[in-house]
Amino acid sequence: MHKINRKKTVEGTRIPGFIRNGQYFYINVDVYEDGMINCWELVDIAGLEGKLDINWLQPQVPVGENISIFGLGYYKVESAVWKYDKMSYLQYIKEKIKQMNPELSNLYVVTDAEKERLEKRRIAYSPRAKEFYVKSELGYQTVEGGSFTVFFNHQDHNYLVNLVVYEDGTVTIYHSDFTIQQRVEDMEALFDDGTLFTSCDAPTRIILDNFGEVTLTDAGYSVDGKEKLKELMDLYKEMNGEETTLEVCRNLYYQYLQYPDEDTKAALKVAYEAIPEHERVYLGDMDSRDTDYIRILYTDETREV
Repeated sequence: MHKINRKKTVEGTRIPGFIRNGQYFYINVDVYEDGMINCWELVDIAGLEGKLDINWLQPQVPVGENISIFGLGYYKVESAVWKYDKMSYLQYIKEKIKQMNPELSNLYVVTDAEKERLEKRRIAYSPRAKEFYVKSELGYQTVEGGSFTVFFNHQDHNYLVNLVVYEDGTVTIYHSDFTIQQRVEDMEALFDDGTLFTSCDAPTRIILDNFGEVTLTDAGYSVDGKEKLKELMDLYKEMNGEETTLEVCRNLYYQYLQYPDEDTKAALKVAYEAIPEHERVYLGDMDSRDTDYIRILYTDETREV
């Protein structure tokens, strides 16, 4: 049989959630208009209920536990007031779907046959959502972006927000209570003055969307604000088809392996240190990470190539 496929764009939104996988991970739960939800695995409503039943996805974190926020840090929950329990959280997600799809038409349901096929193929889908805004309804022209989470001080309150940088240089800070637009060139000042921040050295009250309010303290690790700014600029480059600092460094690494001269090594060192510190591990695979870069740049060790 001659096989073909097609791709369909399905719009959605994001809400907070916690994955319990050994520890608690704060995530953006992607909720789509066709009734599918991505909580580290793309599931339908029935699958979501199953994830809640086994405590894989949770709407709360107990006081005293730690939360890992990807690309931001590791924080201890000193106190918390949560808005949802399991049942009301499920209802909240259903309401989000209905808000996007009022008639609840064409909702996707994963059949038993599809589940069996995915299990046989050992596949668990977790598609990466694309950020965008609509520039013009005529022709439905959109502008793509890239995002991360960061803390934001606004009107004497602290929030965990989604910060999105778009290819046209627009930066939008999203929270259920507000949406604030900036320009990419304004971001350095916001990190410098602490408006955008990453660390909770002292107990810090944080509003998590309309999800809850927590008091957090650092639990051993948080990304430096200057490194998040570097990540933001890399996202902006990526959106515009330019080489990111990771790509520049990888290219110089391969060049050095072929021609290991001092000039290339010096250029490689500059490129390596230009990468956001928390992203240097992505230079290699899950096992090698950035160990060979460290060997070349900061030790006298040699290896066979």
